[in-house]
Order: sequence, then C-alpha cells, then structure tokens
Amino acid sequence: MIKRITLLCLLICLLQSVEAQSGNEAFYPKIERGYVELKDGRIIRGQYIYSSGFDKIRIMTGNESFVMDASEVVRITKRKPKAEKVVEKFDFEEDIQLIKNYFIFSELGVLPGNPDNINKMPLIFHTSVNCKFLEKLSAGAGVGVEFYRETYLPVTINGIYKFNNNRVAPFAMLQAGYQIPIEGSRTKVANVYPTSYYIDYMSSSFWPGPSVNYDMDLKAKGGILLNPSLGVMWQTRSNVNFTFSAGYRFHRLRYNNKEKEYDLNVDYNRLSLKLGLIF
Repeated sequence: MIKRITLLCLLICLLQSVEAQSGNEAFYPKIERGYVELKDGRIIRGQYIYSSGFDKIRIMTGNESFVMDASEVVRITKRKPKAEKVVEKFDFEEDIQLIKNYFIFSELGVLPGNPDNINKMPLIFHTSVNCKFLEKLSAGAGVGVEFYRETYLPVTINGIYKFNNNRVAPFAMLQAGYQIPIEGSRTKVANVYPTSYYIDYMSSSFWPGPSVNYDMDLKAKGGILLNPSLGVMWQTRSNVNFTFSAGYRFHRLRYNNKEKEYDLNVDYNRLSLKLGLIF
C-alpha cells in the first residue's frame, strides 16, 4: 500500500513538472517564419525571434541577420501581402544608400588647350553638395578654385544623371555658374589709337597706321561658365565612388579699366579632364 502511494506521488510530481515546463515554453520566444512589416514600409520575408523581454526582434533572411527594436514592427503575417513590395533578402549596403540621399562630389582636373596659348593647361578644383531627387538623378550647388592669369572662385549649380545603378556606371553631368575673381588682375593690354599716320621724328618719316602709347591696366570682372561632360563612376564596397569625366568647357572672363572706357572679353573653349570622389 505504501509503495502504491509513493508511486502515485511521484507520478503527480512528474506531471506537474511537465505541465510547468510546457507553460514556460509557451511564453518563451521561438524561432518562427513569416512576413515582417516595418514602419519604414519594408516587408521582409524570413525567420524571426523575439528577445526574452520581447523588446527586441532578430530577423534572419538569406545570409543576413539583424536586430532592431520590436516597436519598429507593424505586424507579422504568415501569408504574402498582395499589393506590397516584399524584401526577399535584406541588403545592408543598398539600404544605407537609400537613406543617404545627400552626398559630396569633389573633382580635380585640368583644361587642356592650344599649346600656343599662354594658359596651356589651367588647374581646376570643385566641390559640391548634392541631393538625390530620383533614383538616377541628383542636383546640387558648390564652389571651387581655378587658376588662369588670375585666381577665380567658381560658384556653380550642377545636375548628375546615372545611366544605371551598377558598381561601374556611366553618368552625364551639366555644370553652370559664374567665375568670381579673388585677386587683382594680371592682364594688361596696349592702348591703341587709330591715327591716320605715325610720325617718326628721329627719321623725319611718316608711316600710316595706329600708334601704341602705353600699357593699360585692366580689372578682372569674372564671367559665366558652362561645362557639360560624360564620365564613368566606380563604387567601392565602402560606398565611396571614384569618377573620371571628360567634357567641353566654355567660359568668358571680362575685364575693363578704371574709367570703364575699355572692355575686354576673353573666351575659353577647352577640353575638361577631371578625376572625382563621391562620399
């Protein structure tokens, strides 16, 4: 009789232990599979598991795994949504690129021209802040420094269009602006008078033609610039892009004297070759 009572007590204790364990497992997070909808609009298909405090959630899709606050989850469903985009695989680099709509584009280059020109290959540098308006189109504004006879500060606006989103992608760029002189003019011209005859008093002879009296100092006033170009963009794994571009550069530099009696326009029609960095 005592043995039966002891055996019955052991059986009751075992059943209570199993029931308690089952109750704990019911409230302990498990790995499940489904469609996780987030507040930013993404729906990610894969496995998920909550933390023991249910304040964090780990989502596993493909070869990727990431943890976020449970408050970022809108809902979790077992069936695939019909009218919404589902992220089959979480791409961290692509997600960061979508968030980073603003970027800095810096370029260093030269303007090759006729070897007979005084400025054979002026050095130019530009940097701009750009905003991505569409998937492949962005625009921005910037400043730089350019070295001709005088040093100029170009203030520009530009538009950039990428033809695809591959790691190596061709692009087109249009840059326009105004050159502001930041130092005194080094340009001088001869003051020419269109007289009928030039008189050489030493030889007592007359020579028809204009006379040149003295050099005239001119003041740099700056001018407009226009630079369409085509190039190639290389994207690294660290989300930094290197660029090379070639294009056509036109700009007009204006000069006049203090009395504003004489104006001079100097037009540049050059090939632009530039190396760039986007980050």
